[in-house]
Amino acid sequence: MTQLLEQPRQSGKLKFTLSDFEWLSEHDFFGDKHVELLNGDIFVKGQQGYRHAQFVRQLSEKLTLALHTQAFISGQCPMVLLSPPPDFLEPDIALLRLPKSQYAGRDVSSADAHLVIEISDSTLERDQNDKLAAYARNNLPEYWIININAGRLETYQEPIGSTYQVTSLYRIGEKVSPLEFSDLELEWWS
Repeated sequence: MTQLLEQPRQSGKLKFTLSDFEWLSEHDFFGDKHVELLNGDIFVKGQQGYRHAQFVRQLSEKLTLALHTQAFISGQCPMVLLSPPPDFLEPDIALLRLPKSQYAGRDVSSADAHLVIEISDSTLERDQNDKLAAYARNNLPEYWIININAGRLETYQEPIGSTYQVTSLYRIGEKVSPLEFSDLELEWWS
């Protein structure tokens, strides 16, 4: 935390490290707010609207029923991304590698994930840019954004550097399969 306080004063903006963020969390600085650290900036996650919450619930349930023997479905739980700069995100849904008992005493990282899904309305720009780059830098094999406002699913695969090489768009009515679970056809919109 002392490094944070020693930063030179420039344009009134401070960059936080993962250590700073953890210290602030441990000292209850954020209270009951859900926060994320992304590129050194701390973001307070806003209150979920009913459509956002509905997508999280329905998609989590579908994925759990379909993949309960192949993946652990984690909803809105912390994930630490270590590739510089370290980030601390809370994806809406993550399909994690089994066994789930391995997560009892440690943080989840991108190396544990098959797929991360963000349900996006007011955070679309951050999800499509900063989060996408963070997930790609950390070699997350697949990233999905459900763009609620546009009524479409954006899928990103094959990370290289801070981008993905393969991008696809799915409209309502089109089914999609996760990269590592190609036998599952998912109706993402219902």
